[in-house]
Amino acid sequence: MPRNFLPLLLLFFILATSGCSTTPDDQPTRPPDTLYSEGMTALENGKFKVAAERFQEIDQKHPFSPWATRAQINLIYAHYKHQDFDDAVSAAIRFIRLHPRHRHAVYAFYMRGLANYQKITDSYRDQGRTRDALTAFRELIVRFPNSDYAFEAKRMVNLCINRLAEQEMVVGRYYLDREEYIAAINRFAQVTSNPDYQTTPYAEEALFSQVFASQRLGLTEEARNYAAVLGHNFPKGAFYQVARGLVENTRDVSRRELAKLRQGVDEGSVLSRFFQGLAPAMLPTQTDVK
Repeated sequence: MPRNFLPLLLLFFILATSGCSTTPDDQPTRPPDTLYSEGMTALENGKFKVAAERFQEIDQKHPFSPWATRAQINLIYAHYKHQDFDDAVSAAIRFIRLHPRHRHAVYAFYMRGLANYQKITDSYRDQGRTRDALTAFRELIVRFPNSDYAFEAKRMVNLCINRLAEQEMVVGRYYLDREEYIAAINRFAQVTSNPDYQTTPYAEEALFSQVFASQRLGLTEEARNYAAVLGHNFPKGAFYQVARGLVENTRDVSRRELAKLRQGVDEGSVLSRFFQGLAPAMLPTQTDVK
């Protein structure tokens, strides 16, 4: 027997057996209707990760089947319910790009905004997510003004604007409490001069804070002007009563009193956040193919 015969025989055996082995990729591709049915069952049972895997498999292995579009829209929902908000946003953006005129595109726009909104943490951090959510909701309103989602999107727009205004107030308060009055006035001006922010719960406090900071800087005329605007817009508000005393030199305001006034504003803002948007449960039905 030749010396190298045995190694060659072993090599042939290894190649032959490896060719006969099966891997997950070698498994027969299951039909899309079966995968879709499994995905819907997983959704109903709250197994959102499994559902996402099934819909993803349809999208990847059956991209031209009539089930693919349904799988793509349900994939957004599955990611969202599993709290994979980044994946939900990506899936929504992809659906909008592939099917801009589909009748469920409005759903994708809404979920894109809602998933971004759920990623918002607090007003002390970057508000990029808030701006992304605001953009999605506003685009929805423009493109689908008569849809059921447009009404909810308008409410979500208000919540996003409220959060952006809140961040300006957080920074303005920081400067004010450290007696950096010029920086504080400039920051509060972002609220009082922005038409979007003027309707938020923070507008009244921002005007008062400009009165307070101007008075501390000795800018008496500016303080009176801010107080006049405050009185015109919020004549019965708690802030105006204090502002009048400041510009008339009949009273001052302590840090404790200022904190109490701010608390009232923050409590009103927190209450508005209980509204989290329409429950994203409007999914295509079994017969909704196109």
